[in-house]
Amino acid sequence: MRLDYMGSLSRRRHRVPTMLKALLLVVVLAVAAAAGLGAGYVMWGQVPNWYAADVAKLGQGPDNDLIRYGRDLIVNTPSHIGKSATNPALRFAGNDLACQSCHLNAGLQPFAAPFVSTFATFPMLVDDQVLTLTDRINGCMRRSMNGKDLPPESREMEALIAYMKFVGTGTPEGVRVAGMGLKSIKPPTLPPDARRGQEAYTQLCASCHKEDGQGELRPSPAIGYSIPPLWGDASFNASAGMAKTEYAASYIHDNMPFGINYQAPVLTVQQAWDVAAFIISKPHPVATPATVSPLD
Repeated sequence: MRLDYMGSLSRRRHRVPTMLKALLLVVVLAVAAAAGLGAGYVMWGQVPNWYAADVAKLGQGPDNDLIRYGRDLIVNTPSHIGKSATNPALRFAGNDLACQSCHLNAGLQPFAAPFVSTFATFPMLVDDQVLTLTDRINGCMRRSMNGKDLPPESREMEALIAYMKFVGTGTPEGVRVAGMGLKSIKPPTLPPDARRGQEAYTQLCASCHKEDGQGELRPSPAIGYSIPPLWGDASFNASAGMAKTEYAASYIHDNMPFGINYQAPVLTVQQAWDVAAFIISKPHPVATPATVSPLD
């Protein structure tokens, strides 16, 4: 999990000399790197709201049509490339989850694995291997979507990348802005416990995701889920990020129940860890050589 860090430097009323300002920034970046914050974010002064991209403001034209299609792929994934997609030739996913099931608000919710800095931070080096954005997307296709790769030259891959580029317009290259990834969660006071997690799940999660964890299907003829399943054959597979306790605990704490955000969590830290342990204790599709990422 890449955890974001946001440091801020107060703006002084007098002008900082250019050389001194540059030196200070170098020092701040060096300290951040030394603290292991390579995936973090250092803020100088005021920044725009990176999470306000709106495809509705785009004009006409093929480039903008591609961006709009990319957003629709994020929101209505199962209709386009899901297990039950309208076009059988495009059934690349092995389930009918949507990308937006995890990447909330079409990838624009802070600390819900948003897409804002995604285009600007790829390609990246992972374990001495170059990871491209195409590789990263197909990692999700194989794990969270329990399916197979999108062809790199397909219109669907091009549209997803075009949308990620659009929502990151103006973001600094190679820097993950505040709110990217998942927010660091404190360690639990007690070891995560699936039995306590089941109690918290029943109290706080089952009204949406149901007691059996299978969520809620969209009304026919729509395809997919209005509330995604959390375990079972229709869920993510065992190599997905959400199958890792710390990832799931962080995500749950800062985004669930649906409608809350990291600034006003409902679950305690301990409850988030316990619910994550409960969900992960349930059956999920097996991670096979056909579904794992080549870089795993």
